[in-house]
Amino acid sequence: MSSDKLFSLDELLLRHVARGNIQGAVVAVSRQGKPVYFAAHGVSDKGTNATMQPDAMFQMASSTKGVLGVAAMIAMERGLISPDDEIQKFIPGFKDIAVAVLKNPAHKDVSPTLILARPANKGPGLLFRAISTLRAKYTNTYLHVPPHRIVPACHPITIHDLLTHTAGLGTYGLGAAVSKWAVWEKGGFHLREDSLASYIEKVSAGPLDFQPGTRWMYSPSVGLDVVARVIEIAADKPINEFVQENIFDPLDMIDTHWNVPPEKHHRVVVVKNDPDHWKQETSYFSGSTGLISTARDYLHFEQMLLDGGEFSGQRILKESAVQLMTTNQVGDLYKHSDRGKSGGEGFGYTGVITQLPEKAVIPKSVGAFGFQGAAGTTSWSEPARDLAVVIMVQQLTTDFARDVSLVIGDAFLD
Repeated sequence: MSSDKLFSLDELLLRHVARGNIQGAVVAVSRQGKPVYFAAHGVSDKGTNATMQPDAMFQMASSTKGVLGVAAMIAMERGLISPDDEIQKFIPGFKDIAVAVLKNPAHKDVSPTLILARPANKGPGLLFRAISTLRAKYTNTYLHVPPHRIVPACHPITIHDLLTHTAGLGTYGLGAAVSKWAVWEKGGFHLREDSLASYIEKVSAGPLDFQPGTRWMYSPSVGLDVVARVIEIAADKPINEFVQENIFDPLDMIDTHWNVPPEKHHRVVVVKNDPDHWKQETSYFSGSTGLISTARDYLHFEQMLLDGGEFSGQRILKESAVQLMTTNQVGDLYKHSDRGKSGGEGFGYTGVITQLPEKAVIPKSVGAFGFQGAAGTTSWSEPARDLAVVIMVQQLTTDFARDVSLVIGDAFLD
């Protein structure tokens, strides 16, 4: 790689900060197992103008899901769970879970893509309902909760369905809208005072948003929490302890937490209008969201995946497990979704896989596998180029991650 071209990332970061796209960032890149770029630019707190530090801590949001994916693969290796396991095997409440469909047409089961209404908002005026229904004919998205009926699921949902976002659980569709468990909060459905055990028991009542395996639809904060609960039951250990012992400790991820210790609070990046909800200690250890971490820690995580499950002489996963996790598991379902409509990507267990770099949202080499969070964090591993990348920001901007990827690609010598 060209050092000069790689270090032009400094200029790129500063340019995005100057334009106001991001307040600051920490970007880390490793090549052939060695760090080749690690820099912090911008500010960690716009109120105080505090300089961004390399060890700044970031809200990972859905970048948490990759950790859950690895936890699931570890549980599979140990024979605790299998991708084909039905969830009802571990949580009986999921037995006979049903699917919500439109009341009409009665001869055909139709599941809307999205219900853009608060679950409690079930009684809008006649004019609003008419406009919403007309709009849904073209978008399959309703602005109100339409009349519905319940039909049996075509098959019980499995761990595979949940890991691939094809289960139809908690995808902001009709099932969630008419359920009793979907209390709509910022960042997802779950209530912070719940534990996984108590909340997932409520979720098991359903209904689903669509028939399992027929659609790819992102489940922001429910589907992978069910997997986390299954791991707890199968391993007879709370998911936070399972992850700490099997992932964080062996990967030396010393600054990755659901509950940030008070002595580290000053290192967490302060985002404008952020309610600081992360400061509230929780007993709900989500497999979907909630982790706070650093560029260093997530570079260790990505390096482990890049090296086939091994890090610093310790084996976290078998190489075959990493290959299973990073192989497209959904056929063309992801390409037919709103997120995958570029046609350049597939979806494995909890993460996106680059298949056609020229069409991918963020250009990477074939086989690259990674994660993104709604707060802006992006990370991936690229076996073809022996490369791992971690981008830590707290403003959601695909352009920034794309620009970083382009600079890195340009740094490779012919």
